[in-house]
Amino acid sequence: MHYVIIGNGGAGVSALKNIREIDHESKITILSREKYPPYSPCSLPNLISGEIEKTVIFRFDDQFYKRHKAKFLKNSEVLNINSYSKEIILKNGKKIKYDKLLIAAGATPIIPKKIKGLHLKGIHIMGTLDSTIEILNHINQGVQHAVVVGGGFMGVETAVNLRKRGITVSVVEMLSNILSRMLDPDISEKVEQILIEHGINLILNDTLKEINGQFLVNSITLEKKKINCDMIVIAIGVAPNIGIIQNSGIKVNNGVIVDSTMQTNIKDIYAAGDITEVWEQISGKKGSFAIWPNAIEQGRIAGLNMAGCPTIYNGAEVINVLNVFNTPVVAIGSTLKDIGKCEVLSRFTPCTSKKILLENNRIIGLQFVGTIRNSGVFYSFMKNNTDVIDIKYRLLDDNFINIVQ
Repeated sequence: MHYVIIGNGGAGVSALKNIREIDHESKITILSREKYPPYSPCSLPNLISGEIEKTVIFRFDDQFYKRHKAKFLKNSEVLNINSYSKEIILKNGKKIKYDKLLIAAGATPIIPKKIKGLHLKGIHIMGTLDSTIEILNHINQGVQHAVVVGGGFMGVETAVNLRKRGITVSVVEMLSNILSRMLDPDISEKVEQILIEHGINLILNDTLKEINGQFLVNSITLEKKKINCDMIVIAIGVAPNIGIIQNSGIKVNNGVIVDSTMQTNIKDIYAAGDITEVWEQISGKKGSFAIWPNAIEQGRIAGLNMAGCPTIYNGAEVINVLNVFNTPVVAIGSTLKDIGKCEVLSRFTPCTSKKILLENNRIIGLQFVGTIRNSGVFYSFMKNNTDVIDIKYRLLDDNFINIVQ
């Protein structure tokens, strides 16, 4: 038996560990298009601020693959998958046969199209260790004003950590609020206030039109204004890396489609992590839920099933936790934009903002700023579809647990 895993991130490594727990002898090959051992992409923004060193983000020591009797092939970019001959074709021309295959190739940072000036020096695409190292090298050469294009999770984290370096930072977001995929506008505005108070310039309802400069970037042109800058970081999100699936016969929508065992429509081919399209635990909606715990769990399920241990995937979690200048922000489940009309409970104080969304007396969404207290309890209610009618108007009390006990 030869297991081949495409991808060395959370899902791929999780699958490797779980395969090896059951199958101690079969051959395992794990491929990575990068040159690095497994690292945590969640830590990349903290690398920018200098709060952690590069070595900290690596998840395992040099003997990890040896201990798991696996062959690690770095700098191995997959060009195509031949599902009929059970063969992987690499960009360097090499072919690798497999008996069971896991596609855990992750997601690729989105690069805006048709933007003049993208070739200039000083432009960085956030999302990989290499790009983060380039940002650090640029900072060490001297950066006065950085523009972050994108006001989502990665964009806000990047902006915060650049600001911690003393750099003037502007965030450009095409929508009317930042973090719009995880927060409703009234909660988003609370986070915006924190960013502004810490010196970050927010430019909302505007889009990047052109990047200016001769060799080095010196400014950007938006639809409504022009901004001088000497660094641009593009962080507008990621998309499942489904290019390698073309002509393989594997069904794809926005991501690779899998069943409850993480198997694709083709026998012996599985997929896990950011490349997949799965269902969410609470609402059942389908999509790509690209957070680290989901990748780990999907890799675990895929690995167990590949090794002959039937295991069912319960669905993805929708949990986002962000630290904005030491202020916690947590969002779980759906937003009002996702679900439309529902019952809303909210409480705002000078230090905290809390919002809970209810449908038929069941919690379907939660957004907190300034506290994470009781959020784990509420998520348990969500997963268990708990009827909270008897405690509904106590949910936002800080001492909620003591009250219900």
